[in-house]
Amino acid sequence: MMGPWRSRIHVGEGASVAWATTWFFFILLSYSIVRPLRETMGAIVGPQGLQGLMLITFGVMLVAVPAYAALVARLPRRWVVRIVFHFFCVCLLLFSIGLQSGSETLRSWTAWVFFIWVNVFALVATSVFWSVLADLFSNRQGKRLFGMIAAGGTVGAITGSFLTSQLAAPLSTSLILLLPLAAIQCGLWCAWRLEKQTDCLHRSDPDREQHRDDGRPTGGGLLTGIARVLSSGYLASICGFLVLIQAGGTMLYFQQAEIVAQQVADDGQKTQLFAYIDLGTQTLTLLLQIVFAGPILRRLGVSVALVLLPLVYGLGFSALAVSQTLPILVVTMIACRSTAYGIAVPAREVLFTVVSREDKYKSKNFIDTVVLRGGDALTGQIFGSLRNFAGFGLATLNICAIPIAIGWGVLAWNLGRQQRRLAQQTHGNPSDHLAPDDQGSNKQSGPGQR
Repeated sequence: MMGPWRSRIHVGEGASVAWATTWFFFILLSYSIVRPLRETMGAIVGPQGLQGLMLITFGVMLVAVPAYAALVARLPRRWVVRIVFHFFCVCLLLFSIGLQSGSETLRSWTAWVFFIWVNVFALVATSVFWSVLADLFSNRQGKRLFGMIAAGGTVGAITGSFLTSQLAAPLSTSLILLLPLAAIQCGLWCAWRLEKQTDCLHRSDPDREQHRDDGRPTGGGLLTGIARVLSSGYLASICGFLVLIQAGGTMLYFQQAEIVAQQVADDGQKTQLFAYIDLGTQTLTLLLQIVFAGPILRRLGVSVALVLLPLVYGLGFSALAVSQTLPILVVTMIACRSTAYGIAVPAREVLFTVVSREDKYKSKNFIDTVVLRGGDALTGQIFGSLRNFAGFGLATLNICAIPIAIGWGVLAWNLGRQQRRLAQQTHGNPSDHLAPDDQGSNKQSGPGQR
């Protein structure tokens, strides 16, 4: 498969793709190590406890996003990346120390704060990464390369899931937390190397060569990004699509917590089960990214790539409406999450290659954090209220979710069409978005040719 992958990389892009792929490897490696630990806590606290944690996470996002916007407005891109990821490293070190404390109260508070931190880290770390890539790579390059780069992250996620499944029993949680700290530091070195390739990457694409930037601060403030979201129909559509992703994922997450709590007794077995679910998810994700993501985006378009996710979720809700057994839950979780990571993530990041640089950082970060966690919090409250107060069963809730998935699919299709129109307006070359990228025969051409 390396032959077709190499043919996607044009002259001057190789080093950038390599460093971006390796950086994403370390980001998802670190996240996949801590995720099963978060899932175990979610199963322990149950749906009612999760409702409160989702609300607290949303509140933390309301504080974190203005702070991030202030960094973006005042500091160059390379310093924003360093400050954000060094902050996460300091947090991991404090969690490791807190969990070794002799105070039971301190350990309990550390565990609860850790759950919230993982949710914040999952969104902010990946949002910063894809913001940088949407800034560095053009729409044309993104369609060719984002699936490949995402596959590197998937390999990291597989590695992290495997490590956690093997280390959860022999090592304490406090020691395991030192592994993602080291992974983040390795990723920062890759980010620095990627930044060094900016000029070479821009020269490889004439569209970017005409609109170059040096990673300078964007100026303005958070309100500018929010105002852009409110005034742009395109950004609003992206918000709607991502909120529905969170709604579907949160609904499955709550069902996972309830079903696993009922059918798996031991906490260690819960952690191992979640690690194996992650391992299965990331293995299938890697297959989708290697075989399908690039061809779907280049040949079928962004609309088709986006529609696949609500289709799979609709099938998953239908299966769970019939039976809420552990095997069906596991298959549904793996199918939905692998489609999201393998197909929808590269597609949705291509959506941001056609917006302004300010939108790529401020509006995108607001969408990827506040909007997404707002969707989490809202869905959690609705699901918990219907389940605990209205007395809805899981089968009924899954049946109600099916028409929502259909509407989600319609929105996804229209969003892809909007992206195509904006790409044509930006570059004035419709053929680039209607045929296999760069017309196939010229894929090894120089920077000035197509």
